[in-house]
Amino acid sequence: MIRGDILKPPGNKRDILICLVLILFVIIIYWQAKDFKFVYYDDGTYVAERAHVMAGLTWDGFKWAMTAIEAGFWHPLTWLSLMLDRELFGDNPGGYHWTNVILHILNTLLLFLFLKRAAKVPIRSAIVALFFAIHPLHVESVAWLSQRKDLLCTFFGFSSLMAYVYYSESPHWRRYSVVLVLFILGLMSKPMIVTFPFVMLLMDYWPLQRMMMKGAAGNGIVTNAQELCTGRRPFGALLLEKLPLVVLSVIASVLVIFTEHKVQALTDLKVLSITDRFANALVSYVKYIAMMFWPANLTFYYPHPVTTPLAQVTGALLLLAVITAIIMLIWRRKRYLFTGWFWYVGTLVPVIGLIQVGPHAMADRYTYVPLIGLFIIIVWGASDLAARWQSGRLLLWVLLIVTAGSLSVVSWWQVSYWRNSVTLFEHALKIIPENYIALNNLGQYYITNGAYDKGLAYMNSAIQVKPKFGPLYYNVGLAMYGRRDYGKAIQYFKKAEQMTFVDDENRRMLGDCYRLMGEWRQAVDIYEKALEINIENVSARYGMALALMEMERKDEADKELRKTLLADPHHLSARKILMLLALKRGDMTTVVTEGQKAVANGSADAEVHKMMKYAVGEKTGMDKDAFPVHPSKDNGSENKQK
Repeated sequence: MIRGDILKPPGNKRDILICLVLILFVIIIYWQAKDFKFVYYDDGTYVAERAHVMAGLTWDGFKWAMTAIEAGFWHPLTWLSLMLDRELFGDNPGGYHWTNVILHILNTLLLFLFLKRAAKVPIRSAIVALFFAIHPLHVESVAWLSQRKDLLCTFFGFSSLMAYVYYSESPHWRRYSVVLVLFILGLMSKPMIVTFPFVMLLMDYWPLQRMMMKGAAGNGIVTNAQELCTGRRPFGALLLEKLPLVVLSVIASVLVIFTEHKVQALTDLKVLSITDRFANALVSYVKYIAMMFWPANLTFYYPHPVTTPLAQVTGALLLLAVITAIIMLIWRRKRYLFTGWFWYVGTLVPVIGLIQVGPHAMADRYTYVPLIGLFIIIVWGASDLAARWQSGRLLLWVLLIVTAGSLSVVSWWQVSYWRNSVTLFEHALKIIPENYIALNNLGQYYITNGAYDKGLAYMNSAIQVKPKFGPLYYNVGLAMYGRRDYGKAIQYFKKAEQMTFVDDENRRMLGDCYRLMGEWRQAVDIYEKALEINIENVSARYGMALALMEMERKDEADKELRKTLLADPHHLSARKILMLLALKRGDMTTVVTEGQKAVANGSADAEVHKMMKYAVGEKTGMDKDAFPVHPSKDNGSENKQK
């Protein structure tokens, strides 16, 4: 059977049919994503409130994407893909979501193709790819727009594995360079694939079988001509072969740790001890396995437990030890067990919580790649069982059909919860009523949309659960700000900082409050502190320009307005005030130039055209006072979610 698979051309009808079936499953499950909205969970940060993304593909945007650090990550290709979506789909969130779906389809096909090429068993490879395509634990990675980075880095990661399979068939520096380039592109999407050199080493053992093994007598390495003809190499040589990839992984990992520490994204050891982290890691390894078999009560956020029961930790440790011991006893006879198990264990290491980022205990999206290892064990194990149990083959096929159907239905329902912010967070609260992140985000959604009483009710509930969580007080401050109670808003923004929520938007909003209360000097000082945290905060820079204008420091205001427009060319308010300042001082050239820029990027309105006409002499009875500006009444920009 295997020899027949080898002899068949790569583009045979069976493989095409398999690919079409895989695509169909994904489309059926995720078709509804075309109607989805942005959710109040990072989607604003990545798209709706990100000026460079909203500007589409531009040279300035490209330069920014190549240098920007967001939440401790450098992922320029992710930014560029979102900018491309902006060019293609404009403000339609459904288009962005469907790009995610297409990437998931491509990842599914790549998994099938590289596994088939490596193992030479198409049907088993197809079933692994099917589980990958339809499993409910993978819904979060696809339905959540902000996880574009995971999908994109997986695409390049799987492409590098495919290239590695070709390289293993005929080792050559040109083929290796393709592996290297694709791996780098994956790291530029998100450094989640830092474990892929380890995956390649596992593949060397199985299914590629490039690794020389000890002889039957166990006395040394087999180096006979037959082994050499097959391209097998000693472990040390294979490890050295991966050295360039390992170096890149180390550099990427160090960069992530450094940048996350710099932006204060890493959880302090005083908050979460090493013991607590190891305990949660052990339990999470087992929980992910359980969730693979029984994907019920899935949610976007799992709060980190205050303490993990010792019995639970001990049980998880024993179970993992027993599984590992069994595999090590039979690994030579069932090689797929070794590769599958350590694929699962190894690829989870970066996200298992030993280096904790954020307050969550685990996340569905973390299983996107690791579960493949378990799928391999299940599928290959079932195939071995079928080979020994001839009469049970039909039963296994029936079980496969039932399982695939059940998983697809569960995934379809899980996808539906990501329709909008309300459906997502209300579902999360049904699963975990004291989910303070869901309470916070749902409350923030209502506050942003003007339903202050309803939003504050959710915030108060969240504060009762997590009284020292800074973003809660920030969002209460937003509600007070929306009610124009700037004094109370200031109290809550300051309290957020006392809860170690040192955030540029919190400080920007604090600056807006002082500016709107007429305390312009203090506002400028706070805006400067916000920009020290995030120099890309357009709203803080614009707010500072407004405060400087009130202080009659018009030259400084002019500079800040220009910096605002440099960061966000579509910022119409900044451009109009810049034009007005030029108009007041008689600089008609600047008025016309800035107006033309607004027209060129499609942001111009009637007032822009009116000022341009005045500047070129079409005054039609108007004078400079016909263009009033009231910066003290300008709130800067829309408030951001936290």
